[in-house]
Amino acid sequence: MWSLIYTGTGKSFIGALIAKILHDHTNENILVLSFTNHALDQMIVDVQNAGIPADSIVRLGGKFNASTKGLSMSSQPNNYKMSRQTWSMIEDQKAQAESYYDALHKKLSAFAKSRMNEQAILDYLEFSEDSEYFDAFTLPENDDHMTLVGRNNKRIPRFYLAQRWLRGEDAGIFKAGAIRDFPCVWQVEPEARLRFRNKWEKDIVEEQVVEIGTLAMKYNDCCNRTQQLFHEKDAHLIARKRIVACTTTAAAKYTEDIQRASPGIVLVEEAGEILESHILTALTPTTKQLILIGDHKQLRPKVNNYSLSIEKGEGFDLNVSLFERLVHAGVPHTTLQKQHRMRPEISTLVRSLTYPELEDAERTQGRPNLRGFQDNVIFVSHSRPELNADRIADRRDEGAKNSKENAYEADMVLKCVRYLGQQGYGTDDIVILTPYLGQLSLLMKTLSMENDPILNDLDSHDLIRAGLLSPASADISKRKIRISTIGESRNLAFDGAHSFCT
Repeated sequence: MWSLIYTGTGKSFIGALIAKILHDHTNENILVLSFTNHALDQMIVDVQNAGIPADSIVRLGGKFNASTKGLSMSSQPNNYKMSRQTWSMIEDQKAQAESYYDALHKKLSAFAKSRMNEQAILDYLEFSEDSEYFDAFTLPENDDHMTLVGRNNKRIPRFYLAQRWLRGEDAGIFKAGAIRDFPCVWQVEPEARLRFRNKWEKDIVEEQVVEIGTLAMKYNDCCNRTQQLFHEKDAHLIARKRIVACTTTAAAKYTEDIQRASPGIVLVEEAGEILESHILTALTPTTKQLILIGDHKQLRPKVNNYSLSIEKGEGFDLNVSLFERLVHAGVPHTTLQKQHRMRPEISTLVRSLTYPELEDAERTQGRPNLRGFQDNVIFVSHSRPELNADRIADRRDEGAKNSKENAYEADMVLKCVRYLGQQGYGTDDIVILTPYLGQLSLLMKTLSMENDPILNDLDSHDLIRAGLLSPASADISKRKIRISTIGESRNLAFDGAHSFCT
């Protein structure tokens, strides 16, 4: 296991070099995994910059950016040709699926219209383990083909015996023969008869459900088989690539194709935020080496059930990644300690709190100061309390009925963004972070509505880049300011010079 930890120290860069070395000096296929599409796309760009040719890479999944679109399966040439035999199998599966669909439709319609009456009970009893009741409820045969009548010369209905038995009565005009031929049936107590009826009705429903379920399963099997046959084209492409890159979600979707590609090496980016189960299920019988890249001191994997988290303290620890568990278990790992991202004024904060061994690289020194502000790191204190955003609940807080929002801080952020735009900073230079979904919603609403006349001295391009002018006004595409909750900001590569926390 390789473990490259600490933020901004070049983990992804080293990971790309590892991929390059393994690509050039082994014959193993490599599975590159990440939790988010953003991190995956950045990793793909890094491995290409390291010298791995694009024709060695395939990017699975449908959410990609412009830089990785050409590596998606739909964009790559594929010389796979489907054989006649495969086409014949597809047509056969389609025909079977259609017949199962028709039968399933009829069964469902019949089930919806079915009524639990004496006829349904007799149909069930005839071939059940209680078939003697069917015999007991069948009217005696009339050899003279005459109609059986009862009182007032009314014809005896077909379900005469069944109805009387279910009502807890005797066999009526057939009492003597019923007691003689079926004593065990007609001597059943009324309470027991009700239990029998409930059991039969339950068995009838279960039998119908089983039939419907069996047809649905057969229909699904045919559809899945058809998809698999069509999927051979994708499997053909994946099997011919040295590097298969995907999120953990896509790895689950394409698990069979990935196993057929037999990746001997699994390289995981941001391994500290991936559930252990997601890592284990991505491994194949041919996996020889697992490379985990991440930081176990950053945010853990997300779990929707707080009671299963390590913070709850009940021992389930579902949100402890494989990466974190192995590091704490003392498994040999490598630590990068020189950070290249933050200017020293900011790295001092994280060094004091979390990373005492963290060193500043030379490139972090001497950066220009933030234009228009007195300091590069500014803390603002105010006495305007936040409000409850009742329309939004933070799922991360179990039982929370609402989130938080602060209009005063949102307005303050807007003024800072406006001021930074006047200093020449554009959208690419600014990131806004907030811990609350309610505040995130308020910020997005506030900034999207703003079209500030004070910025008229900036041209349209700068206004768009600052996110303060609508596309309709400038007639060009709008580049929005990056706004994110802190939990979603891990992949934002900012240098800390022009970022706001609210």
